Amino acid sequence: MGILVEDNKERSKLQDRISADLRERAERTSLEEEHDVDLVEDSRHVEGTHKTTRFSWFWFVLVFLAALSLIVIFVLR
Repeated sequence: MGILVEDNKERSKLQDRISADLRERAERTSLEEEHDVDLVEDSRHVEGTHKTTRFSWFWFVLVFLAALSLIVIFVLR
């Protein structure tokens, strides 16, 4: 569904009011978004968690060994 628009280089008062209203709303919402930044750090899902410590290498080693063992099990079967 669409609206058929004629381009006759003249804008009606209604079109001017609509475009001004849309511009005002867009400006208002952009200002509100600047003040209401929703960061991941603010989320409840990350409460009680911490960043990876110096032992993160241990998890990479475990994942690598698990993948290696799966390869050995299915290839050398």
